[in-house]
Amino acid sequence: MLSVWVAVATIVADQVAKRAVVDRIAECARVPVLGDILRFTNIRNSGAVFGIMRGAGSYFTIFSIVAAGILIVVIVFARKSSVLVKVSLGMVLGGALGNLIDRIEFGAVVDFIDVGISETARWPCFNIADAAITVGVVLLISNALRTSGSGTSDEGDKVDSRETGEGEDR
Repeated sequence: MLSVWVAVATIVADQVAKRAVVDRIAECARVPVLGDILRFTNIRNSGAVFGIMRGAGSYFTIFSIVAAGILIVVIVFARKSSVLVKVSLGMVLGGALGNLIDRIEFGAVVDFIDVGISETARWPCFNIADAAITVGVVLLISNALRTSGSGTSDEGDKVDSRETGEGEDR
């Protein structure tokens, strides 16, 4: 259930922020937040992350629906996982659904967080959903690396080598 609450919180934060941007900032306009380092720039991204594959919006809408379905199945089977895994899965699901809502409503994703130090040294615009997906995936990978090398299961319990068959002569 924790994953669901995290997903809902992610969707709400993402959609409220995007609605504020769409309602208050003209498309393609820039609003400095921390000088030139952080700006809000209202753009539409019809492609994938960082604007690659622009114009393939219907493909990404279908992909988002399939990915959300898979994530829901994973969340159901991850009921006994650690809090970190549950939160991470919720972040990824919430981010995917937040961007899916945009694709359905606007035909593209609303990106607005614009970070950089000059016009030539800028990170591609992104949004809260993108950040949630990225952080969630990084946490899942780091957790998998941490638990795979430590001899512990996802729940943090020591794994008995007799259960895994490790260390046995074959």
